[in-house]
Amino acid sequence: MRAITLLCLSFLFSTSLTLPVLAEPLPAPVNGVTFEEWASANGRIANEQNPKDVIAVLDIDERTFEQINLSFIEALKNADTAGDTMRAYGEAFGDPNRGRFSKTEKVQIEGKLATFDDYARLQGHMEASGELGITPQQVLDEHNLTPYEYAEESKRWMGRLVVEASKEHGADATAKWHEAIFAYKAEYLKKRGK
Repeated sequence: MRAITLLCLSFLFSTSLTLPVLAEPLPAPVNGVTFEEWASANGRIANEQNPKDVIAVLDIDERTFEQINLSFIEALKNADTAGDTMRAYGEAFGDPNRGRFSKTEKVQIEGKLATFDDYARLQGHMEASGELGITPQQVLDEHNLTPYEYAEESKRWMGRLVVEASKEHGADATAKWHEAIFAYKAEYLKKRGK
């Protein structure tokens, strides 16, 4: 299951929503589970929901879930990064309340990034992660965030940035946001000796 969590890097989520989408069919269902349901299941598992509870919603056993994992992971490996398969997978981490999961308890977030400074610190760390040789998932773990929480918080802060950018002195506000993120990136690189 941890391998699936690692596949849910926030980078995958963010890039899958910004790239142009190419028409490609989603992988066919495996053992009665659609690709979108499988992706939502993994979004919930990555959000620290009990895997047994997630698998129960799909009305399958753990062994069957592992077989489904192997099939859909292979489909992801072969998918076009700008295609529907990657988009659907990324969207599941931004909204794991889909398919059979729409009838279950909704995944909630706590608003862990209360200030822009909290968000800038996390984004700076994310931007430094590649140079530091750590994964975005490790960054999220360090900041006590799940991929779903990160996606929701990012949407909220990016929405605020769009509002600020549309104001009279929007370019100044946008520049300050980027400067703050860059400063935190530099801080993380300095801490780790890069």
